[in-house]
Amino acid sequence: MEIQDLSVLEEKIEKLLQVVNRLRAEREELQLRLQEKEAEVSRLREELNRREEERRAVKERIEHLISRLSQFSEEGA
Repeated sequence: MEIQDLSVLEEKIEKLLQVVNRLRAEREELQLRLQEKEAEVSRLREELNRREEERRAVKERIEHLISRLSQFSEEGA
């Protein structure tokens, strides 16, 4: 193998290492973004559950009030 061939090989290896390093950095960035999105999804799920619970409580209170109004109107009739 000639010196020129070694230089070409060295250059190709250097470019390959640059690609590998860039891909590693990109993977780390994507992993961080994924973690952030997973945390956001978790937070939104918790908020959704809280709001659904509030909705159920409001529905029960409204149904109770309607029932009391129905009883009141029946008594007055």
